[in-house]
Amino acid sequence: MMNRRVFIYQTSGLILSAWLLPSFKPFYADKMDRIGMGTVLFRYRFKQTKPAEIAAIKNELTLLDVPAYYRDRFKVKQLEFWSNHFESLDKSYLTDLKSKIKASGGQLLNVQIDSSYNLAAADEAERLKSIEHVKQWMDAVSFLGSKCVRINPGSASGSVDKSIESMKLVNQYAKSKNLILLSENHFGIEMNPDVHLRIVKEAGPGNYTLPDFGNYPRATMYDSLEKILPHAYMISAKADAFNDQMEHISYDFDRCVQMAEKAGFKGIYSVEQWNNKYLDIDFEKVADWLVDHVKRNI
Repeated sequence: MMNRRVFIYQTSGLILSAWLLPSFKPFYADKMDRIGMGTVLFRYRFKQTKPAEIAAIKNELTLLDVPAYYRDRFKVKQLEFWSNHFESLDKSYLTDLKSKIKASGGQLLNVQIDSSYNLAAADEAERLKSIEHVKQWMDAVSFLGSKCVRINPGSASGSVDKSIESMKLVNQYAKSKNLILLSENHFGIEMNPDVHLRIVKEAGPGNYTLPDFGNYPRATMYDSLEKILPHAYMISAKADAFNDQMEHISYDFDRCVQMAEKAGFKGIYSVEQWNNKYLDIDFEKVADWLVDHVKRNI
């Protein structure tokens, strides 16, 4: 009888079986094939997310513009869209957007769903309404041909058990739509990495973490990232603040990429930037910096 080797990953009392890890390690001939770019990075140029400090947008972007723009300016074909940048979920708009992606030769890797919902709500009516809301978004994301969808497991004050119950249903629906379910350390109930891993484990096989470099408190960020990185399908390679010399000053970005590689991550890094304060900087230069620093560390 063939011997079977079982691998177990244990962290902070949680035992996570090997099905949590991506079941394949794709080969990429070109490092650029491992780099994606999110529309969060250029949020100042979208009318939906323009900061108050900008009176009028220069070089306005829409999602319809993004596939060709990212390809031509940055040589990036792996795309990540933010739900706040969708103009509609109507079939005609989604059809146009799907055509733009195809024409660019790109691939929609993920859509971050940050609309109003709470999968950890104690109120059952609110929780069920949130599940239906998420399903509507997944219908649209699936139609666009995305590989993944990122769903928030619930508010920080929510119920872990309710979140798990919801995420089980969401994961089942994602599978029916040929989507890979991701959850990010995104300021909700999952900001405790041990809780995050419990939710991912108990929601069922085929869902993964989406580690974000910039979201944990600085004092604990590396320890927390170390816990969730082995269970990543993709990574949000986020930068924060830059100085006048275009040096990243918030944390050691290169170290974060190196940690991911050491943890065995072989997938795609989607680059983005976020700071709660308005930054008067050239975001194309930020994008160039991010792409360069991911490339040099993988």
